[in-house]
Amino acid sequence: MDPRAAHIVADMSLEERAGQCILVGVVPSDSPEYIANLIDSKCLAGIFILGHWTKRSKLEAMLDAVNSVSPHGIKPIVASDHEGGEVQNIRIPGVDRLPSQEALARMSPAKAQSVVTRGARQLADLGVHMIFSPVADVIDPELGVKNKPIAKHHRGFGTDPQTCGRYAASVIAGHRKAGIIPTAKHFPGIGRIIEDTDFKADGITDHKTIRHDPYLESFRMAFNAGSEAVMIASATYSKIDPGTLALFSSKVMTDMLRGDFGYQGLIVSDDLGSSVSVFSVDGGRRASRFVSAGGDLAITADPGLAGPMIQALTSMAASSSGKKRLSDAARHVINVKLAHSLTR
Repeated sequence: MDPRAAHIVADMSLEERAGQCILVGVVPSDSPEYIANLIDSKCLAGIFILGHWTKRSKLEAMLDAVNSVSPHGIKPIVASDHEGGEVQNIRIPGVDRLPSQEALARMSPAKAQSVVTRGARQLADLGVHMIFSPVADVIDPELGVKNKPIAKHHRGFGTDPQTCGRYAASVIAGHRKAGIIPTAKHFPGIGRIIEDTDFKADGITDHKTIRHDPYLESFRMAFNAGSEAVMIASATYSKIDPGTLALFSSKVMTDMLRGDFGYQGLIVSDDLGSSVSVFSVDGGRRASRFVSAGGDLAITADPGLAGPMIQALTSMAASSSGKKRLSDAARHVINVKLAHSLTR
């Protein structure tokens, strides 16, 4: 942890600390001025690119507006889903269409890294700082394409933890070479569930994975390769914390990730805005439950939830333990921003 992070957070109000723990989604139809004002007025962490952006002018207008603000002297993060294959939101001329991760795994790790580095540099030149990739989930061979979130859409590197870890490490090396923040996802893995958490609240329980599961080795290899961020799944793990989504679970984020793995990087949520899996929880409380359980950066596809989320996070800080946890989460965000020259 950069010691400057603590000093920066100490100078912020509780509302500003809460804002730094929220990343909002933007789509091509969003007003750049509205998004920039939202970031500036609420001291938000930044944006992530949603939908399919095919017009360079629209993307540049959004990025110019977002990069024109720096609340409290802190620049916003610009993130994007950019796995390749079906999951690539920036599709403008001059940005390569990347192969799926399934296709990358048919290349040598060195070739896969080269392909990823080229694509990541193209995004870095546009002003993107963070990519939600690689997918380190190991696909259950008994499910195959019945695993809708990963296998069905060719998003995984395979069914072997070592292979998945090796290729995840190659992708991370490619991102880091381009100066991009990589994000290993979706801890502790969604390769053993049937339904997609974005669209279903049933069929998203993993009944196999245990706390010290061999399938988790792919994530350990990703962390060892220098993944600066990790995204938490919005699935449930009956043998780890039954009845609790992983992104609301202290057993997953605090006990396993920080404890068992010794992970010190940024912990990011899967979508808390439009994912059906979280609809049973009040919009604002999704962020406070995530952060109180050990998460750092709550992402929401719905920018309209930024206000309620900040309110819930500041209410959480009414207790000394809640205030400490909020400050710790904000420090993790600022720490990454310091490493990528996104703060004064």
